[in-house]
Amino acid sequence: MRMPKHISMTVAVVAVFSATCAFARGGGGGRGGGGGGGGAARASGARPAAASSSPSMSRATAGRAAKPGTKSAASQSAAGGKGPQTKTFTTKGGSTVTVAGGKGSGSTAGGATVGGAGVGVKVEGAGGGTYVGGRGAAGATKGSNSAVVAGGVSGAKVPGGNSAVNVRGGYANSAGFRGAGSVSAAQNRLGDTAVAARGGYAVGGGGRVGGAAAVRSPGGQVIAAGRGGAFVNGQFVGGARWNAVNGAFRGWACFRPAWFARYPGAWYAASIATVAWLAADWGQAADYGGCSGGEPMYYDYGENVGYGEDGMVYQDGQPVATAAQYYDEANQIAALGAQAANDDWLPLGVFGVVSEGQDNPEKVLQFALNKDGIIRGNLHDMLTNTVVPVTGAVDVESQRVAVKMEGNDVVVLETGLYNLTNDEVPALLHLRPDQVETRTLIRLSPPESEMGKE
Repeated sequence: MRMPKHISMTVAVVAVFSATCAFARGGGGGRGGGGGGGGAARASGARPAAASSSPSMSRATAGRAAKPGTKSAASQSAAGGKGPQTKTFTTKGGSTVTVAGGKGSGSTAGGATVGGAGVGVKVEGAGGGTYVGGRGAAGATKGSNSAVVAGGVSGAKVPGGNSAVNVRGGYANSAGFRGAGSVSAAQNRLGDTAVAARGGYAVGGGGRVGGAAAVRSPGGQVIAAGRGGAFVNGQFVGGARWNAVNGAFRGWACFRPAWFARYPGAWYAASIATVAWLAADWGQAADYGGCSGGEPMYYDYGENVGYGEDGMVYQDGQPVATAAQYYDEANQIAALGAQAANDDWLPLGVFGVVSEGQDNPEKVLQFALNKDGIIRGNLHDMLTNTVVPVTGAVDVESQRVAVKMEGNDVVVLETGLYNLTNDEVPALLHLRPDQVETRTLIRLSPPESEMGKE
């Protein structure tokens, strides 16, 4: 996460200045709230439009600059304090330290008394590492009303490219309002970025607290609002949605040897029967799918892949195909898996298919991948207790995965191969060439109490 120079300190200073000036204009008590987290930019083009259910898968204003020599309102009355003072020195170890600070006070034309102080430090190590930090506070009174605001910022960057920054602040006034918030961000040398925000307020005997977090990988994969819980060794794992779906699911007997015996029409491979629930990492999946030569691509439908009002499909903000062409491509990828001659199968795991707001999956998908990039598996409808084999393939260049349900030549489900190595898998359901819906596949991981059962 590349941050413009001094942006963090600017945020803290602007927050202090704005709150102080607002009070000085005659303010008293007020209302406020906490902050939120960041996320990935939405791709050009709107989120795919909702459609009917499928029988197989559905369920400051900035102020004008003062003329040279014009005094500010706060300085038109008697003022006191020291302006900014700086000092720089070098340590014996070769580090350069710069310290700055200042304070001031005065009265506004409206009769408010304001004052503030701040201090900052910057340390540049001999090895190239940098640390910056600063704190500031301001207060204002007018009659029986008063308010104080304070904030701070700190950041560090090491020569290897890892960096972190934190901005925090708080506000209180004589009307009884109290509020505070903090935003932290970190980025490692590989480009993985994490952002967390939290805040709270109290007023009139009540209050509220909240927080949000997001993680973004260099390829654009995002964890936010429960999408995944951690980014570990290149995979998104766990998370609130994962916990909810796995907690509600009860079909742990599926896709085991006894299950395959009960459903003779299901797709079956002897090498998969006892390991169907196992997950594959990106290295394994890329090797089997023939994609090991490139970086993993993450398909997040409605985010980095979207359908525009102009009838085009956009990926990362760029048009890649018309809606009809995108469907045809998915159809052609799925058709590549019609025949499978290689019996060396890699289990990709079992996934619950859920829509927005749904935690208990009514349909469950099991996938496996062979050395030719062919996908096989089964769709188990938990409500009707029916099983339909699925066939499909991986497109090596785009890493798109597309599958069809046996007996249905129109509906195509697609996602990315890298998606299928994660615990939360965005997917796109093509109901017709001109009709799509989004789905999420949540990896199902049997609890220890279910391991070894039939």
